[in-house]
Amino acid sequence: MHSEIVEIGAVKLDKDYQQIDRFSCYVRPERAPICKKCTELTGITDETVKNAKPLAQALEEFISWIGEGQVRIYSWSNTDLRQLKTECREKGIYPNGLEPPFRRWMDFQRIYTRLMGLSNRSRLSLKNAIGTVEEDFSGSQHSAADDAQNSASLLTMVMREPEEFARRTRVITQSVNNKHLQQSTLGDMFPGLLGAFSEQK
Repeated sequence: MHSEIVEIGAVKLDKDYQQIDRFSCYVRPERAPICKKCTELTGITDETVKNAKPLAQALEEFISWIGEGQVRIYSWSNTDLRQLKTECREKGIYPNGLEPPFRRWMDFQRIYTRLMGLSNRSRLSLKNAIGTVEEDFSGSQHSAADDAQNSASLLTMVMREPEEFARRTRVITQSVNNKHLQQSTLGDMFPGLLGAFSEQK
């Protein structure tokens, strides 16, 4: 375990992909001080998190915020999920496996990269993905809540405004010459994914 979670951020969307809440909290590391690279990337220092809750308590608060019922978590890549699993295992949190809210996890970066007609080896950064829909990144990069906010904005456009999404990204999708992408609907490409969405409704 080379690093520890120092911040949790999320936004909550309803079944119509409208934002209804936002969550943000710092997490106090327990194994070592925050490294210089992390501070350079996020702006978070030891002083920032000195009064924060440890991971186990922060996760309890996060799960309480998520609430009851079936949910699905989207993140930009699976890095967060891998870190969560590793850190929980090392710290003895959830010895019987992750709590139910964390078991339905979608790698939105992978999905979005495929929507753009790119290979998995050419995955887009979140900032570049925001650029594909002719928007500017809102907030600070690598802020957990701001990253979640921008990811949610993309998801909402993909799911609620497919024609607008196609219009904004047409130049890019044409440039990679992915005819299959241009001639397919989101349902064609991800039938299982959309089936999961309809189940939640």
